[in-house]
Amino acid sequence: MNGLFEAFLSLLYPENVACCICGEEACVNEEGLCASCAAGIRRCTLPPALRFADGFAAGLIYSEETAIAVHRLKYGNARYLAPFFISFLELPADWSFDAIIPVPLHKRRLRKRGYNQSALLAEALSERIGVPVCEELIRRTRNTKTQTSLNARRRAQNLRGAFAASPEAKGMRLLLIDDVRTTGATLSECARALREAGAAAGYACAACERERSD
Repeated sequence: MNGLFEAFLSLLYPENVACCICGEEACVNEEGLCASCAAGIRRCTLPPALRFADGFAAGLIYSEETAIAVHRLKYGNARYLAPFFISFLELPADWSFDAIIPVPLHKRRLRKRGYNQSALLAEALSERIGVPVCEELIRRTRNTKTQTSLNARRRAQNLRGAFAASPEAKGMRLLLIDDVRTTGATLSECARALREAGAAAGYACAACERERSD
């Protein structure tokens, strides 16, 4: 009887656990978020089109809360956040693709960071939908400077020719994945490289989409 009563109390008054975004101990929802972080989470329902891609999808709108989670995933080795982001990503039912391709890091940056956050997202998505990850189909040919302070035009210029796709991409239907889409320059340049290598179709997705005022 005591066990049943304790189980009943645990449902009414669940123990606090760490929120997966802010890390504060609190009563979290089924997605692992405290009330404060959950209030700042918004799904991305109508993302804009992407150049050189047959379609684009995103999971969440980039906000103060998601920025914290992206930073922890990207620089804080918080790998458990990859499945968290993927849980919000809904791909159109009519998309059909043979492989998932994470946006690659330059080998120098990969050595410094130790992992590619886009590859973590790709693996989490692969586990969810059963489509393999093929990192070898595209590579970064030069170590571009950070995009943070660049506008859309300069981002595109900075990335022009920065990716090369394998001839193995010819005839394949592929899905690119990145952590955040700001202007779309990175994903567009990757999609262009895959098209030039003969890919039959190229879709793209991101964990988060930055809202633009224009």
